[in-house]
Amino acid sequence: MNFSKAKTYLEKINLLYQGIQEDNQMSPIERKLMLDYISNLYDCFWYDEQQNSTPATPKPQKITPRPPVKVATPPPPPTPAPEVVEAPIAQPAYVPPTPAPAPKPEPVIAEQPVVEKPQPKRFDLNLHKAKVTPAAAVGFNAVYNELFEQEGTKDLSQKLSERPISSLKSAWGVGDKFLIVNELFGKDISAFDDAIDKLNGMSSIDEARGYLEQNVIEKYNWTDVNKLSVSKNFIKTIRRRYI
Repeated sequence: MNFSKAKTYLEKINLLYQGIQEDNQMSPIERKLMLDYISNLYDCFWYDEQQNSTPATPKPQKITPRPPVKVATPPPPPTPAPEVVEAPIAQPAYVPPTPAPAPKPEPVIAEQPVVEKPQPKRFDLNLHKAKVTPAAAVGFNAVYNELFEQEGTKDLSQKLSERPISSLKSAWGVGDKFLIVNELFGKDISAFDDAIDKLNGMSSIDEARGYLEQNVIEKYNWTDVNKLSVSKNFIKTIRRRYI
């Protein structure tokens, strides 16, 4: 037995073991060296024993661990190309033809009516004197006929003073109105205004006479000699409302 060789391997094993113990870990190289040292130490003792024994025992074969076989990872399957779907070609929408605009009608020019100028009113300048008694006096109180008598026109100024009026409310001035209220309505302005409103709404002198006889003349004594002139002028103005 080669003791010196065995001692050498033992020392190597101890040194390697101390190094592994200090690092507290063993690398693959250190593992392989440790196995080689142990295998060589084993050979030293095995060789000596085989020489002393008759049957030859086959030396155990040194088993070297094979490195792990790396299994190649198969490549991933190719990504399929996206299917290209052709978009349908959009057909243009049918647009009906625009109808031609209807011709504009020609403007109709209305004929302007011919307006005849009114002829100036001619007054009868025949100067004559006549007394006219109202035809509707029948049925009225004959006592009041004198108030409603209408004398014929004497001259042009009187004709112009008997033209129609549209409203009795504006038929008299302030002075005349004051005289009428005092003489014919007992100084009662409300009675005057009420009578004028009613007379304005009537349509004829006969209707007006019937109202005055029943409500005003007798009440305020228009037949008094001192009031006769004012009464006649008042009725004369009232008559113009119905011409």
